[in-house]
Amino acid sequence: MKTKRYHILLFFLLIQIQQVNAQGWKDESNTIETNWNFTVQLGGTALLSEINKDFSGSSNDMNNLPDWGINFQISKMIIDQFEAGVEFGYSNYKGYKTQSANVNWLNLHNDFNNEAVDFLPYAIYYDSDLTNLTIFGKYNFINFRTWSKGYLKLNLYFKMGMGFAMPSVEMGYSDIKNYELTGLSYPLYLKGRYPKPERDVHGFLSPALGLNYQMSEKLFFSAETSLQFIAADNIDGIHNFSKNLKPELNDEAADAYRIRVNDMTAKFLVGLTYYFNFDTTKGIREKQNPFFRKKSESYYLKYHQQGEIPNPPNK
Repeated sequence: MKTKRYHILLFFLLIQIQQVNAQGWKDESNTIETNWNFTVQLGGTALLSEINKDFSGSSNDMNNLPDWGINFQISKMIIDQFEAGVEFGYSNYKGYKTQSANVNWLNLHNDFNNEAVDFLPYAIYYDSDLTNLTIFGKYNFINFRTWSKGYLKLNLYFKMGMGFAMPSVEMGYSDIKNYELTGLSYPLYLKGRYPKPERDVHGFLSPALGLNYQMSEKLFFSAETSLQFIAADNIDGIHNFSKNLKPELNDEAADAYRIRVNDMTAKFLVGLTYYFNFDTTKGIREKQNPFFRKKSESYYLKYHQQGEIPNPPNK
């Protein structure tokens, strides 16, 4: 009797697997010309923290505020449920500190404390932007489904990107009058902006989790949250130093008190994705075989169809 029950359970399990493969992810033609998509995303950004490179701790020298960013992506399905692409992103970050007496770099470094200048702990700010170029892989999960409606037009995805980031940073006194009091130049720190437009290039890693909603055959709405780990320590305009730093030390000696960190930022973006093909011979093949039209539909229409679960429970 138990063996018979196991066979029945196995039979229904196989039926369910077949329904997922048949209705969730159909295996149609996939060539270099088909199953492309373009995405535009816009939303909020923020600097979360600075993580020590030896993972001994984290810190925040500034009070970070939310700002905005935008992404442009183009990608292609490589195999079922997986696509690869390229992302170009632009993000802004900003923050402030009303009392800067505990910022070791500004209060204890020779650059800001010597015979000619003397840093005073007035309110400071930073205003930064970051440009990134990233190669990413994206895994699309099977659509959500219910017993009553079958497969829904919603699915989760996970994305991992790696690439390069180039920050542009300005940090200084919030009140410009304080430069006259201290003898320091405006701004206190500048990188990647005129008159110092050269930007440094840093490694960039970004995991993301998102949700797609199908609006039409080829147009999708998405919401995505992500983290960015950047091999840079100056998004907030502050270099991290130990409190044991002393103003009388030269730059080489002071470097021994430098605390190496990586910046961690976050984004929450909403976007629109358009699925398309570069199928140059589609028209010719449709004339030869009218049924080919189904094979040149958009990626999600083929692979994320709305289906019905067989034999739904009686209402």
